[in-house]
Amino acid sequence: MAVLATGLATAAGPPETVHVTYHVKEGKLDEFLTVLKQHHPACLKLGLVLADPHLILSGKADGGKPVVIEILTWKDSDAPDSVPEHHPEIKKIWDGLNALVEKRGEKRGIEIAEMDIVTGATRTRKAAP
Repeated sequence: MAVLATGLATAAGPPETVHVTYHVKEGKLDEFLTVLKQHHPACLKLGLVLADPHLILSGKADGGKPVVIEILTWKDSDAPDSVPEHHPEIKKIWDGLNALVEKRGEKRGIEIAEMDIVTGATRTRKAAP
């Protein structure tokens, strides 16, 4: 049984860095940032993300509408998938974020892309299929 538990603990895989684009509703940027700034510390406390890298960037896109970019690294690819069932406090933050974003044309309110880090002290790569 101990061997099985050990195997399960290591089966999750390498860290997963993501680039998240939030298409924030006009007039909601300050409220959105207040909610977003709770996300990474809460996930870090639960061991779901790595401390670095973490960036939040804010700008304008789509005709001057607010857009926010977040870059963070999940401890593994299973971490975000575990949130809805196992981490209601993070799910509540996600619900708050979803309420403050909007679809823009074909773009979802929140777009997530897995990325590889290619500069900096650490380089994280996806395992080859």
